[in-house]
Amino acid sequence: MRRAAVVIGLFLVCCTAACTLRRHVTPASPYCRGGNPLAGVYHPQRLVVKSRCRVAIGTVHEVKFEEYDGDVHNDLRPDQPYENLLSDGNGRVGGNLIVEIIPQDRSRVDVPPVGARIEVVGPWVDDTEHGWSELHPAWWISAGSIQPATDQELRAVRLLLQTGQAEP
Repeated sequence: MRRAAVVIGLFLVCCTAACTLRRHVTPASPYCRGGNPLAGVYHPQRLVVKSRCRVAIGTVHEVKFEEYDGDVHNDLRPDQPYENLLSDGNGRVGGNLIVEIIPQDRSRVDVPPVGARIEVVGPWVDDTEHGWSELHPAWWISAGSIQPATDQELRAVRLLLQTGQAEP
């Protein structure tokens, strides 16, 4: 009887210890955000989140302001340690990682110049429509300048997010 009580007591102590242990994960960067990682992204169902927050370092090869959804599309040639963020589909865009700044973040995320070596932070996603990997949306970029979206661009993206249709 005494042996059963010891076994049960030991079992309860182990259960209590196991329940109080918490896994502490250090975020990849202080610029990682909580909440929905795809908040404010147009047509988020096309993106599969592979990691809530990743860091990449590389050189900007192209910067394009997209009229349709207002995103700033950056082609980033990742440094060797970050090439694992690329998928086979990234070969169609010159082996670059696509980095997108959404209009709502343009007042706080720098738009980098072509040729700049930057660090970028954001969710790492698979774009199932295009078949490549992206950091989308970019939450922080280490170099460039703030280029806020215009009121017209913000109205257009709000309409696009609410209705799925662009302004006429």
